[in-house]
Amino acid sequence: GKTMKLPVYLRLPPLLSAAVPWLAVDATGGPSCRGKTVPINPPEDFAGAQSSERRMIRIVFSDVDGTLVHYPLSKEATTTDESSNEGVLRLPPSMTGMQGIISSRTMQLCRSIRDEYHTKFVLVSGMRTHTMLKRLPYLPKADAYCSEAGGRIFYPKKPEGELSFKPVHYPGCTEEDLEAYGLEEDLEWRAKMERQSAAGKDGFVGHELDCFAAKETQTIPVAERTGDLWKYGAQLEQEMGIVLDTKGYSSCFRVNRKHQPNEKAFEALLSMSGPALPPTLATSTNLGCIDFYPVDSGKKNWYAF
Repeated sequence: GKTMKLPVYLRLPPLLSAAVPWLAVDATGGPSCRGKTVPINPPEDFAGAQSSERRMIRIVFSDVDGTLVHYPLSKEATTTDESSNEGVLRLPPSMTGMQGIISSRTMQLCRSIRDEYHTKFVLVSGMRTHTMLKRLPYLPKADAYCSEAGGRIFYPKKPEGELSFKPVHYPGCTEEDLEAYGLEEDLEWRAKMERQSAAGKDGFVGHELDCFAAKETQTIPVAERTGDLWKYGAQLEQEMGIVLDTKGYSSCFRVNRKHQPNEKAFEALLSMSGPALPPTLATSTNLGCIDFYPVDSGKKNWYAF
């Protein structure tokens, strides 16, 4: 095969594709593929191959930040050229003030995964659910959306009521790309997250889909929430003086180094020398922060589900 930079999608060699009919694309976590090259087969028969010897990838899980969406260090040229079908979209700023961009070419390639190759396409990210919902009009349409590092799962459906997402226009888009859609949550997965040994139900208060449509943001304070996740969070606040970032999260929380009044406390938490992490919870680092979530959550468990 040829050696190429890892694209949005690829065909695995026959030996691998028989056992792994899906691909996770993540440039920020897990076994990173950023900057690496991988050997792949020439794609001349990519779209129409039905050979029993070579199975097509059936589903692609893609990260968002650092994979599809990028953050330029300066206000570089990001103009849109309608005649060339190239340009970029500027996403709404996140709650931390970061504003990403996504290229129209990326949007077109993600569409081709679903339309031309009939492969399921899924967006999975550690971002807050509120941030994900605000960004949806600027992101590629997908067969499923996952936020909070695997904590919540949503599926597209026909729009109804006040909750409707209208994609923005971009060079090369089709009429179907611009059709509005609604969302529904996977309640089976949510029930797992709402167990008392996980995140409990209190974190979801104020973070329902209808709350987003009505722009309601009332939430229950961490100290008053039940569930192992929030009990541990309250313990970090009380014993270490850790400042938790819970805004927009319902099944996880983040500890941001920049928010901490005590650098030593953050370093202790990073080295897991603080309060013992309950076996019902898990943790990982993401974008220079520490995320905590139920052990049944996380991107890998969500892929399996």
